[in-house]
Amino acid sequence: MRKEPIHQSIKKRLGFPEDETDNEVYRDWKARLKRVCKPCWELKYCPYGPFIEQSPILPGERAGQTEHVEYLKSCIETGTVGEIVALDVQLRQDYEDWLNDDQILIEQVLYEWMQFEHYDTISSIKNDEERLAALLGKNLPPIHEYRIEFDEGAPRTYSKEDFTPEFWEKLQVGVAERKRKLRSALNDWKIDQRRPIEPARREMFQEMIADFDPDNHPESIPSIFRDGECSIFGHICPVFFTAEIATESEMERRLGRRQLRFETMMRIVRRDDYRCQHCKKKLRDDEVEFDHIIPVSKGGSSEEHNMRLTCFDCNRDKSDDYTP
Repeated sequence: MRKEPIHQSIKKRLGFPEDETDNEVYRDWKARLKRVCKPCWELKYCPYGPFIEQSPILPGERAGQTEHVEYLKSCIETGTVGEIVALDVQLRQDYEDWLNDDQILIEQVLYEWMQFEHYDTISSIKNDEERLAALLGKNLPPIHEYRIEFDEGAPRTYSKEDFTPEFWEKLQVGVAERKRKLRSALNDWKIDQRRPIEPARREMFQEMIADFDPDNHPESIPSIFRDGECSIFGHICPVFFTAEIATESEMERRLGRRQLRFETMMRIVRRDDYRCQHCKKKLRDDEVEFDHIIPVSKGGSSEEHNMRLTCFDCNRDKSDDYTP
C-alpha cells in the first residue's frame, strides 16, 4: 500500500532532518512505536509527569488551523473569548456533582479569579516581547532544579478560617454566582463561556493571525504518527524519543503474562471505542485493562482477536471464567 506523503512540518516537530526521505522517516518511526512504556499501560501512571510538556505536539492539520484562525478573528471582532457550549450527558453529570460540592465550586472560583489576575498582570507589562513571553510561559527549569511536592493523598479543603471575613464573603458571592450559572446551563442544555478578551491575549491573537500560512500545515497526518500521541496530554509520548534498548525495548518490556505490541494495543482500544466490553463503561487511558477472552490458563492466546478492553472491576470479577 502506498504510504501517505509526510509534510515537512511533521518531520520538523519530530526531529527528523528535512532531507530525510519519507521511507526513512516511516521506517524509523515504526521502530520507535515498538517501545512500550510499562508505567503508562500496566501501572497506570505517566512516569514523565509535567515533563511531557517538553515533548512535541504534532502540527495542526490545515483545515483545523484555518478554522481556528477564523475563531481568533471573531474573538477580536466581538471583543470576547470563549463560546456557547452545548452540554452532553457527561457534562451534565459533572455539573450536577459540582452543585453538590461547595469545595469544588470554591476551587473553581479561586482558579477563575487567579486567571483574571494573571492576564491583568501580563497586560500591564510595557515591553512587547516580555509581555508575549509571560503570556506563552517558558520551559521548565533543568531537571536538577525541578521540584514538586509529594501528593499526600487527601484533597485540600477550604473553610471560613482560611480567609479574611471580607474575602470569605466575596468568595461566597462568587460560589453563589457559579451555582446560578450551572443551574441555568442544566436548564438550557448549554452554557455561555464567553468573557471579555484581555489586551495581552488580543495582541497574541493578532500575531497568530498575521503569522498564519496554510501551507505550513499538513492537509492530513498519517495515522502512524497519531499512534505516538498521548490521548490525555496530546503530546508525543517521550518514550519514543528517550527509551533505551536495555530498559524499554519490545523484548524487555512485557505487559502482563503475554507481550502486546503498541500498535496492537492502539488497534484494540480504537476497535472497542475505549469501552469496557462487559459493562460498556467509557474508559479513560488510566482505566484501560486488556483482557483475554479465552483465558491464558485455558489455552487462550495474546493475539488481537482474543483481546478486548475491560475496566478494572470487570476484569477482576471475570477471573478465569470464559464469557465470549
